[in-house]
Amino acid sequence: MRLDELSDLQKDALREVGSIGAGHAATALSQLTGRPIDITVPRLELIPFSQVPHALGGPEQLVGAVYTRLLGDVDGGMLFMTPRDSSLALVDLLHNRAPGTTKSFGHDEERLITHVASILSAAYVAAIARLADLDVLPSSPLFALDMAGAILQVAMAEAGMKAENALLVRTTFNDEATSTDAILFFMPDPDSLEVILGRLGMA
Repeated sequence: MRLDELSDLQKDALREVGSIGAGHAATALSQLTGRPIDITVPRLELIPFSQVPHALGGPEQLVGAVYTRLLGDVDGGMLFMTPRDSSLALVDLLHNRAPGTTKSFGHDEERLITHVASILSAAYVAAIARLADLDVLPSSPLFALDMAGAILQVAMAEAGMKAENALLVRTTFNDEATSTDAILFFMPDPDSLEVILGRLGMA
């Protein structure tokens, strides 16, 4: 089964997984920062892998990205990507600083973005595992600051992807004063997608 062959009901089931994952991630980030952080999932899109970089402004767009391989009953990967400026804004938001305070990436900034991406990916994976009664775990995350096209090539090679499409979850991080956008790509192996939908009663 391919992502572009999903029915509206199947898409709704995956969207529900995304919403549950975002809710759990928001709780975890709020505990981490000691103040309310809201994560919304405004929409879900199915796109070809070749179009992934264009979701962020094109293959040459400089982005902060974190890749996580899925292990267990599901094969595939999770790729968190956000434009460089949005990554820096996210660092400021989580540190409760004025937007524009963070000017460049250093070790601490990379570590924070990786941690945030890990929380989001783990919450999403946990929601899939719980709802579909599957054993799924995220691997250790890998961070990169590079052009979107280059990062996609590395992620596809790392995962040995057979799928041709990605489930794109546009995500917005909000606190009381600011918000910043990011994108989480769920890239399941076609067989794994069929297993997930089957366990959700949507096959």
